Amino acid sequence: MMKHLFLLLMVSLLAAGLSRTNAQSLINTNWKTFIGDPVSDTLVLHIKTDSSFVTNATGTVVVRSVCKIWGDTLSLADFDGEYACPNMTGKYKFAQTADMLVFTLIDDPCDGRAGALPNAKWKKVSAVAGVKP
Repeated sequence: MMKHLFLLLMVSLLAAGLSRTNAQSLINTNWKTFIGDPVSDTLVLHIKTDSSFVTNATGTVVVRSVCKIWGDTLSLADFDGEYACPNMTGKYKFAQTADMLVFTLIDDPCDGRAGALPNAKWKKVSAVAGVKP
């Protein structure tokens, strides 16, 4: 019995550690993608500790969001910007390799965000000069 409890505790601690590692690995990162039809533009997703923002090719911020990351899940609640969906929180699973990020839709009432995030291939980029949140 004690052996089973110890094993269960170890598995729980390992899972919690992996969950924090996933979340921490996205914080303070930048991800770039190209979108097409109907508008062609390069977008950069800047993920901070508890917020995120998206800039276009000219460095203009087009949406700002409150961002929560836990395990392999990300939620976004927009509060400002040309493409913001106020009062609509979207939830996504994410998978990250060294330089690529992929989102899978869990639930998002914002059609624009739900269509853009999971259908794009996000490539990791270094800090973008001159861009401020």
